[in-house]
Amino acid sequence: MTRFIAVDWSGAMAGARSAIWLAEARDGHLVRLESGRDRSGVVGHLVDAAASDPDLVVGLDFAFSFPLWFTELVGAKSVEELWSVVADKGERWLGSCEDPFWGRPGRRRPELPEHFRRTDREASGPEGANPKSVFQIGGAGSVGTGSIRGMPHLTALRRAGFSIWPFHAPALPLVIEIYPRLLTGPVVKSRDAERSAYLARCLPRLGGALAREAASSHDAFDAAVSAVVMSRHADEIAALAKSRDPTERIEGRIWWPRGRREGAGVAGRWPGKEPGCPFCEIPRESVVAESRHALAIRDRYPVSRGHTLVIPKAHTGTLFEQGLEVQADTWRLVARVRGELQAAFGPDGLNIGLNEGRAAGQTVEHAHVHLIPRFDGDVADPRGGIRWVVPGQAAYWDE
Repeated sequence: MTRFIAVDWSGAMAGARSAIWLAEARDGHLVRLESGRDRSGVVGHLVDAAASDPDLVVGLDFAFSFPLWFTELVGAKSVEELWSVVADKGERWLGSCEDPFWGRPGRRRPELPEHFRRTDREASGPEGANPKSVFQIGGAGSVGTGSIRGMPHLTALRRAGFSIWPFHAPALPLVIEIYPRLLTGPVVKSRDAERSAYLARCLPRLGGALAREAASSHDAFDAAVSAVVMSRHADEIAALAKSRDPTERIEGRIWWPRGRREGAGVAGRWPGKEPGCPFCEIPRESVVAESRHALAIRDRYPVSRGHTLVIPKAHTGTLFEQGLEVQADTWRLVARVRGELQAAFGPDGLNIGLNEGRAAGQTVEHAHVHLIPRFDGDVADPRGGIRWVVPGQAAYWDE
């Protein structure tokens, strides 16, 4: 029986023992909730727990890495090298709060190539979550201090035999990055009554001392709910695979349940799947990019090198049957994939569009957007572009 431990982390220099909470769940139920350890104490406890029983999954509430551009700037070619750099320089970064770090008095948010990892952007929006920048080390909502003081501990866990997803092939004991807001959903965690009401509604079998502890603070609440949610999605966690995505292999990925990743579809419902639809059951290894509501794969019958499809996860025949949030998220992913195609294949142009309805040539009745890289000389005369869907009307310049 797998044990699931969630740690609500803290980067505080003083008082971390009271701010760090550790919760354990089994079979979807909370069995342990406690505080009192500092960061090193928590990691030592996890190592000892895995040594006695390696059937263990741990969720840690801090960013496991930085955006790709920063890892390249500091000369790290792997995430392990990055953790070593952070161990060496992290406290100096926190002490000086110089660019790209910000948030301390007088240190305003700077202009950076990118503030967020890709996984942070993908986590934006669902369940009231907002992306958090690991470069913010002061002020409301800062996550940078805890992350900088957390990353070196990942090295210790790795040396103790833990697999750290998505960087390594998943094996028990396993560590995953979590963001409690994505696991709790919308709740005003700063209010005692709201926490208590949530626990009574979502964890009705929780009672006694554990219920009182879980409601006692937002830190305890986050740890308790996160552990239970992880445990209730044991099969999904067991199916995780080492990432093949080069960006993800450096930046990492936040774990949260697939159903919540896919988010609400039309009128706030969870998106359904259509039996027999090839775009409703896409193997994880085929996905080259993903957002909350959409994913991207290479076309099985490419028109050109890099021909890619961006596909909403919810099944509808047309993109415009989706809610506005899904439409916007899909087009954001199109823009990101466009940039990645330009970097990877260096096309001289792109055709971007979708076929809507059989009369327009749609053959798979699940909405999808084509991104087709174009290269000088791939056709004799490219003028007219998508106008050639009706060949007799394409060459208007001959009129």
